[in-house]
Amino acid sequence: MEAILDWNVIATGLAAPVAVLVVKTLLDFSLAHYFVQWFSWIPTRGLFRHRYQNLKGEWEQVWGAAGSESFKDEIDRHSYTEIKQFGSYCYAEFKSKGITYSVFGKIRNSYLFGEWYDKNDRYAYYGAFQLRIVDSNSLEGKFVGHSKKTCEVKQDSWVWNKVAN
Repeated sequence: MEAILDWNVIATGLAAPVAVLVVKTLLDFSLAHYFVQWFSWIPTRGLFRHRYQNLKGEWEQVWGAAGSESFKDEIDRHSYTEIKQFGSYCYAEFKSKGITYSVFGKIRNSYLFGEWYDKNDRYAYYGAFQLRIVDSNSLEGKFVGHSKKTCEVKQDSWVWNKVAN
């Protein structure tokens, strides 16, 4: 009996692992911000075999002023945003004083940590954050930030509360 290779079966069997490898590679590079923003609707349980805390949804967030004269009023540090999630990666955008800021982070254990920055000028005002996942409806932690105007690094609290899924 002669063995016949079915190339359709081979190609189909290789497509999924190759796709997962490509996605994981993209997430490890700077393209991850865009990937999570555009493809957060894809269920990832079947891809990564790990179930992360579900943070996607509408959130209210407020951050401390860190002594900044530009953000003294709480209204300037308070906004609503949508967290988009792809596996362990999260992305959100919020506005403050007419400027759009991006937040990109990764869930590790019971923490979401990552970076935040001015979306239009990544080096104008940017920094890092670490938020403890209290539960799927609240995050609390700290941020550090650097402004090219003052050349100072400051830190303060950052609190997020989920409004809707």
